[in-house]
Amino acid sequence: MTVLKLSIVVTIASGLLTASMLFNGTKPIADYDLIIRHGLVVNGSGQRAFYADVAVQGDRIARIGDLPGARAKRVIEAVDQVVAPGFIDMLGQSETYLLIDPRAMSKVMMGVTTEITGEGESIAPVNERLIKENEDFNKRYNLSVDWRTLGEYFRRVEKQGMGLNLGTFVGATQVREYVVGFDNRPPTPAELEQMKKLVADAMKDGALGISTSLQYVPARFAKTDEIVELAKVAHQYGGIYATHQRSEANALDESLAEVFEIARRAQIPVEIWHLKTAYKKNWGRMPEVLKRIENARAQGLKIGADVYPYIAGSTALSACLPPWALEGGTEKMLTRLRDPNTRESLKKEIATEQRWPEWDIDWRSRQSRSGGKAGQAAFRDRG
Repeated sequence: MTVLKLSIVVTIASGLLTASMLFNGTKPIADYDLIIRHGLVVNGSGQRAFYADVAVQGDRIARIGDLPGARAKRVIEAVDQVVAPGFIDMLGQSETYLLIDPRAMSKVMMGVTTEITGEGESIAPVNERLIKENEDFNKRYNLSVDWRTLGEYFRRVEKQGMGLNLGTFVGATQVREYVVGFDNRPPTPAELEQMKKLVADAMKDGALGISTSLQYVPARFAKTDEIVELAKVAHQYGGIYATHQRSEANALDESLAEVFEIARRAQIPVEIWHLKTAYKKNWGRMPEVLKRIENARAQGLKIGADVYPYIAGSTALSACLPPWALEGGTEKMLTRLRDPNTRESLKKEIATEQRWPEWDIDWRSRQSRSGGKAGQAAFRDRG
């Protein structure tokens, strides 16, 4: 049996799925710019892989089939290799980094040609408060934030050019930070209306829908009713709701119930990002979780989910702090960490089992991989 070298994948940026419909056994009638020969074609349609030549003319797939007599300016021999469309990263965070290095080589070299971004926070809308919050990052990379809306951001990247196709959600957390800030309080009726308008504007500019990352601050401060109202706006423009749900661990049942409630009340399709049953005490629960999603679908809710294909995980070190320590933004967090009494209190609190809905990041699962040294260094450095 031939062993396919799946680690060496020849990717075609666009059109392969459509062009696969053109497959037939006839001889070509034209020469081409590029022919990829003898590869195993996996076209993304779900059909079985098949061996074929792929001819490219300009920026389009011109023909797929047995093309022994065809000539091309360039020929790639793809024996024992896979020829596939460019992969879609369903959740990335490259929207800012594309402005710093538009080549996106870390994605393109893996065959990723399209990225979906905007996990709770998004590239827009932004105002002076949010620009100030990210001031250190922007200075480090000499990044000028010359956009305020999603439409203005798209115009900038189109002018600059980039190595990926990009789609984004508008973040519910983003519009909350824009209007309310980083405080733990509900928006006033007037503020909620402003948030809804920001969502509507982003949808008109091309957002795919509304998103949340409810495990993090200040997203955790948003109640279900607030999310429902924003999701209703996104639905009006044909958008969906995508979520890093409120709990992926000890309160997974309550979190799933919230996801289903938002889908039902806003009448909106939902995608659960990186579905998991985190921490050892929850391992083995995935069949039960999938059954709950299947039951919700059977009741008419449009619920989907995805996973990432590895067992590791990562997040910001600050996520291991309880929400009260993060409220108000970076400067207020640093002020708390500089206080010796507050640091001692935090050390004790993060060593105990957290209770949802206040907190769902288990510090102990992270310190076990580093002997606790990372967290100890963080408290020491902030002091």
